[in-house]
Order: sequence, then structure tokens, then C-alpha cells
Amino acid sequence: MTNRKEADAMGEWMNSSAAATNYAGQAIAGRTNATLAKRQAYAEAYKLEGDSVNALHIAGDNLMTMRRNQSAAVGQRRAVSGASGFSAGSGSQLEQETSVAEVLEMAIANAAKSSTIADVNAREQADSLRRYGDTTYNVGQVQADFNQRMASINRKAGPWYGLGGALYQGGMFALNYGGLFEGSGE
Repeated sequence: MTNRKEADAMGEWMNSSAAATNYAGQAIAGRTNATLAKRQAYAEAYKLEGDSVNALHIAGDNLMTMRRNQSAAVGQRRAVSGASGFSAGSGSQLEQETSVAEVLEMAIANAAKSSTIADVNAREQADSLRRYGDTTYNVGQVQADFNQRMASINRKAGPWYGLGGALYQGGMFALNYGGLFEGSGE
């Protein structure tokens, strides 16, 4: 029977040691995964902001083209008005020029507003990605700290299993062979 208890104590010690190694490995993997998740989120956020900046440059070029088209359309309307023989200052001619200018001005304003909204949305999404990365990192660190503590507990518990087995052995020895020593002093 003593061999079984001794084997149980040794088995517990080995289990504790294996659990400690497992928890330590999980802690390392958790920290690595948390760091990678944070870096990935930040990389996606930077890419999103970079794409937004590029889109703003393209939108700016498009707005400049629209502004040139507006000037050309108003100039063309004046040329048509001038060819008709009526003065450009006359009511209907001026209204037509203004109407062309207003329609194109509205299109330019809408395009500018749309690109601004897209940029703001991209920046907010980038901020959300960074917050997600930070949260994932922090949760991963908490989990890794837990695993680290569990590894430490299991490392410290292992020797106590061995000590418990030794104490059990000593007690069993005293119970089994204690009677041999009782009458030997007389």
C-alpha cells in the first residue's frame, strides 16, 4: 500500500510540474497573440488612414477639375449669350449663367462634403480599430498574467506533494513498525 501512495504523490508532483509548464506556455502564447492582435489592429488603422488621405488627394484633384469645368461652362454660356446678340447683363442671360454656376457649385459642394464625411468615417474606424487592438492586448495580458500565476502555484505545489508523500511514508512506517521499538528499551 505504501508504494501506491508514494506513486500517487510522485504522480501528483509530475502532474503539477506538467501543469506549470502548460500554464507557462499558455502565458507566453497569450502575450504573443495579444501583441500580434494589437499590431494587426494598428496596421489596419494606419492603412485605413493612409487610404483616406489618398482619397482626399484624389477628391481634391476632382474638385479642382469640377471648378475648372464650372468656369468653362459659365464661360460657354456667356459665349452662347453673346452670340445671340443680347447683352450678358440682360435678365434671362444672367439667370442662365447663374443657374449653370449654381448647379455646378452644388455638385462641387456635395463632392467636398462626401469626401469629408468619408475621411471622418475612416478616421473614426481607425480609432475603433486601435481601441479594439488595445482592448485585445489588455485582455490577453490579463489572461497571460493569470496563466503565469497558475504556473507559479503549480511549481510551488509540486514539492509539497513530495513532502506529503514522504510524511505519509514516515507515518506508515511508524504504524507498521512502531511496535518493534516499544519494548526494546526495557
